[in-house]
Amino acid sequence: MTSGHNIRHPRERTDLFIALIIASILFTIMSIITWGLCCLWGLFGLIIALIIVSVHNSHLKNTSDPIDGTSHPALFKMITEASSRLGTEVPRSYVSPDMGLNASTRGVFSPVLVLNRGLIDNMDPGELRFVIGHELGHIKLRHFTIKTLLDDTVIRVPWLLYLPILLFKLIFLRGRLSRSMEYSADRAGLAACGDLNKAVSTMIKLGTGRSDSHDMVRGAIDGNFEIDGKRNFFGQLLATHPDLDERVRELVRSDRTH
Repeated sequence: MTSGHNIRHPRERTDLFIALIIASILFTIMSIITWGLCCLWGLFGLIIALIIVSVHNSHLKNTSDPIDGTSHPALFKMITEASSRLGTEVPRSYVSPDMGLNASTRGVFSPVLVLNRGLIDNMDPGELRFVIGHELGHIKLRHFTIKTLLDDTVIRVPWLLYLPILLFKLIFLRGRLSRSMEYSADRAGLAACGDLNKAVSTMIKLGTGRSDSHDMVRGAIDGNFEIDGKRNFFGQLLATHPDLDERVRELVRSDRTH
């Protein structure tokens, strides 16, 4: 079983500490300015977020196929094995009819895992194990819960503080902290699939839409193949996910140190 301490990337540990410090300072200032009314705003924001998540997860039951031992036995086995390896409970899981190459997790108290049909059709078993492990990493490290508590509880603020809160949300919570969490989830994906080549080939498919080849994978691992190029300054500042090339470099470092 892989521990959360080994999975969580050092950048995420640092960014979580910074986020808590900034949130505490902003909350203190808001409490002084509003005579404590910010507590009600924060509670209102959290309640709204929980309702939205609940409605979204209920909608999944009507639009997606549940993954279990009968309907999707191969996928269910992958999820069960990855959950065991990462030390998480087996989450409720669904296959979405969406043909995009994507997967997601959502839920504060009872997270669900969603795999798009397009992802399942275009990834081989090893690559699917990486994606499943990545999403289970988000669940194990409570990423959705952390972002909900930090993000949705500070959005109801006085106009005077709206600009600094907005910058904190966009640049840090939904930018830098989100990117750090992706590095941690990638580590979980690598632990689940146990194959750096498959992890990298997944990145190549996500970045280029092309099937991998040995040369492309080897080139990406050696730093001789650029998957998606470099974003401009503002693109990097506001991006919720790191560059795929940087994610590959972090995976290589992680593979060599564990």
